[in-house]
Amino acid sequence: MAIAKSEALILRVIPFRDTSKILTVYTAEQGLVSLLAKGVRGPKPRHGAALELFAVSDIVYYHRSGRDLQLLSQALLLEPFLGLGSDLGRFAHASAVLEILLRVLTGQEPPGRLYPLSVRTLECLETAPVGALPAVFRAFEIKAVSFLGHRPELDTCVECGRTFDGYPGFAGLQGGVVCHDCVHGVDGAWRISPECLGYLRRLLRSPLVDLFVDPAPQPVQGEAARVLEMFLGLHIERYEPLRGLRLAETPRPRRVPAA
Repeated sequence: MAIAKSEALILRVIPFRDTSKILTVYTAEQGLVSLLAKGVRGPKPRHGAALELFAVSDIVYYHRSGRDLQLLSQALLLEPFLGLGSDLGRFAHASAVLEILLRVLTGQEPPGRLYPLSVRTLECLETAPVGALPAVFRAFEIKAVSFLGHRPELDTCVECGRTFDGYPGFAGLQGGVVCHDCVHGVDGAWRISPECLGYLRRLLRSPLVDLFVDPAPQPVQGEAARVLEMFLGLHIERYEPLRGLRLAETPRPRRVPAA
């Protein structure tokens, strides 16, 4: 049995018996890890907020090869991201980030860019203007799928390889845009607006903080969201509609004016 240490993002928390928790965490060093945290629930819980959803913590655990559930030893809170619970939209989009990670990670991923991207996305969702939350989340989606080896081609036709002008098409199975001459000959391709293509390029290439300003019109955001949902569904094996986003779309109660 070896002792392992890593910074980790808490993705899922399940109460276990009376005093313990089963955790799914995304570690910066070992990828996805399942942990049993004994004796951490109760009037005076051990480790406090270090084992709550969205928290980034330094953890120490006992690792045994061939065992699905490792034993947590220590946890030190680095960042609780408490602001994500201050607004339904922030909480919903942050929950969707965790959902995606739970579906795309398989365990033992080598250190790469997806872990820091995930933490940076939560930072931005905590502080971004409410109107920018969808853009920050969609940028996380398209950047994450790119880091996983499925970067969409947004500049040249995936069928003929030419740079094109005019009204583009998109072929999700083939992995990107198609030109006017090829769109009718590519199975499953459909037209998208030039504005949608420009927005997808911005999501892929811009730092997350740059998306806080100049939001795209709602129709363009909606079109881009449909393109990304379809693209991820084709290229991510366990992808399905995200519950967190359904929560974000829940109508908020209207405030009754004081008499």
